[in-house]
Amino acid sequence: MSLLNSKPFMKDDSVYINQILDSVHKISSFSKGLDRDGFFADAKTQSAVIMQLLLIGEISKKISEVTKTKIGLPWKDIAGFRDRAIHNYFEIDLDVVWNTILSDMPELAQKLKGGAQFFTY
Repeated sequence: MSLLNSKPFMKDDSVYINQILDSVHKISSFSKGLDRDGFFADAKTQSAVIMQLLLIGEISKKISEVTKTKIGLPWKDIAGFRDRAIHNYFEIDLDVVWNTILSDMPELAQKLKGGAQFFTY
């Protein structure tokens, strides 16, 4: 069988959910012990966090609509951050990123972990 004729490999949504959870964990690790001023002063941490947010946005686009419906999150906003950031990287509002770390990451992790009940491993 030729690779050109084969169907693309489709990952199970649980793989995508786990990849997003991994990114959330990395963001938490990168920002641990920092306050707003510390985050704003640390370009390396900013870059690392923004990269993980971009990954979350990209991966979220691959999750099926069925799963998205079962896990009540603002999926369009999650993917939209990625799109805005990629096209306007030098205009990313660090206050938005910081508030995302504080407010959105814990909720994202909680809802994704709660959504694990929908998957068979």
